[in-house]
Formats: sequence, C-alpha cells, structure tokens
Amino acid sequence: RHWDVCGDEVTNVVLKIVEGTESAECTNETVLVLIPKVKNPTLLSQFRPISLCNVLYKIASKVISNRLKTVLPEIISE
Repeated sequence: RHWDVCGDEVTNVVLKIVEGTESAECTNETVLVLIPKVKNPTLLSQFRPISLCNVLYKIASKVISNRLKTVLPEIISE
C-alpha cells in the first residue's frame, strides 16, 4: 500500500546487493521509514515507523535463490 513511499529505496538497495556493488552486510543496518497514519501529517505522532531490516534481506536472498535455480542443475551432477 505504501510502496510509493519506500519502494525506490528498497529496490536500489536490493539491486546493489544482487549486482555485488554493495555487501550484504548492509542488511544488518536498519532502515527506518515513517509511514503517515493520516493524510497531510503535521506531528511526528501521526507517523508509523517501519523497520526494513529483515525485508531487505528476504528480498535479496529470494532474488539470488531464484537466479541460482536456473544455474544449479547445470553445474551439479547427480
């Protein structure tokens, strides 16, 4: 629902990990995103903090495992 708020940042971090330009160690860092609870928030209490630390790791590992699925049968013998 709030992909427009944090989608670009999540995509950029995951692509950097998959491409190898950034270490997966960055997944140990926590990215906090403030999602507004109401339209046009003016107070900090009107935001919901969301931690993206586990999400980044899960997305990156899923992308890597999906890529490996196509290669592994060719390089591993029975």
